Amino acid sequence: MNCQTTFYNIVLNIINTVLSLLGVGLIALSVYELNISTPGTFEHIAVIIQIFIGSFLILTSFLGCFGACRESLGLIWSYGLCVVFLLTFQIYILVVAHTTDYKRNATDDLIKLWQNYPVNVERIAEVEQNYYCCGKNSTQDYISMGKFIPTSCYQNYERIDSKRYTKSCLEAVQENAAKSAHIGSSVKWTLFLFEVLALGIASLLGINLRNERRRRLFEN
Repeated sequence: MNCQTTFYNIVLNIINTVLSLLGVGLIALSVYELNISTPGTFEHIAVIIQIFIGSFLILTSFLGCFGACRESLGLIWSYGLCVVFLLTFQIYILVVAHTTDYKRNATDDLIKLWQNYPVNVERIAEVEQNYYCCGKNSTQDYISMGKFIPTSCYQNYERIDSKRYTKSCLEAVQENAAKSAHIGSSVKWTLFLFEVLALGIASLLGINLRNERRRRLFEN
């Protein structure tokens, strides 16, 4: 193996190691968001898609490392096709992310839950516990409905005044949506840049391996 091919091999393995770690981080972040998101909402569906991308990214990274170590042209080109698929999907997700108002979606989802409180009481309780909040706008929402403030508005469901959540759920979900959108955008762009770099290095490695094989054939 010549020096240039060795260099591309090492760089590709380093990039794939970083990509696999980013994939694990994306899955970990998505699992956390999955636990605090409301099933059936836009946010919940987006998190599930992120888990799929993270899993596929890890598998693709292993394929790239294995192909580079084996110096297999077939595996290297297969890896390149997987990265192209990831990049295509990543571009779509980036476009959607930059055209989607996550804060507005989170607000609409919460309002819809409160519009039919009797049916969604359990899901509202989950939101209050996950976001450490109480009521849509405040605890006054329950009082105006002639209800007691539920235990879901208290830490560990303990009806103690000092453990009652004071933040409104509308404010809480909006803050979380804005934070998640910022973190998600940073992660998506980092992944995109590393995937572009991985595709470029994999292409150069594949070309060098192909040229080496042709050179050996001519020498023989």
